[in-house]
Amino acid sequence: MYRPHALCLCALLLTGCSSNIKDTDLLSSNSVILPPTTAKTVFVQNRNSSDNQAVTLTDLGSRLGAKGYQVVQDPNVAAYVILTNIVYCNQTKVELPVENIVAGGYGSGIGSSIMGGLHGLTGIASMAGPQGAIIGTGASMGLDVISGIGSAVGGMFGGSSQPDANEEINYACVADLQITEHSKPGSSFPTTQPGSSLPPGVYQTRLAASIYQATLDESEATPLLQQKLSAAVAGHF
Repeated sequence: MYRPHALCLCALLLTGCSSNIKDTDLLSSNSVILPPTTAKTVFVQNRNSSDNQAVTLTDLGSRLGAKGYQVVQDPNVAAYVILTNIVYCNQTKVELPVENIVAGGYGSGIGSSIMGGLHGLTGIASMAGPQGAIIGTGASMGLDVISGIGSAVGGMFGGSSQPDANEEINYACVADLQITEHSKPGSSFPTTQPGSSLPPGVYQTRLAASIYQATLDESEATPLLQQKLSAAVAGHF
């Protein structure tokens, strides 16, 4: 006879848990519009140089497959090469809102304008080439790009400081995306150098997915942010 009350209690508990998520958002530094094509083969390489290694974009291949694209293992035979790198994944701070991170654009440094120690940060290098090689390093800091800007900066902005009790917490993951169009499979890829103009067929943008929570919960935020980033990348096709 008490089961209805138990069900009500469970419903209230579930409602309380779901209310921890206040809002979600997706930003991009610039628009990327690929030209129409009948080519449907893609090579995908995902990297993560952030503090949160659980963000993997592993569902990107299935999302592209649902759109009729075939994911191939050899970049030389792919019509498109997709390279992603999660460069930041952490709770954002007032002095470094996610909008500022995105506004810097693909490959830009994170937080360099407000931290003297990172003033010379050159950002992650452009990614290009048939094997998706990452060219260059954050030279001024001596950073290995594979370890990434996200790891270097994330700890400095992910400290123990707590926001005001009434302040919503923003947890964000930022990805750099490069799409290279391979008009003639088997031919060489167009290459890019940091700071240079992009050659025809190379498209770059910075994406950020963020979630606003009442209480910081990284395990709750991670799958939602991964899904939003994967959907955003796949949305270009």
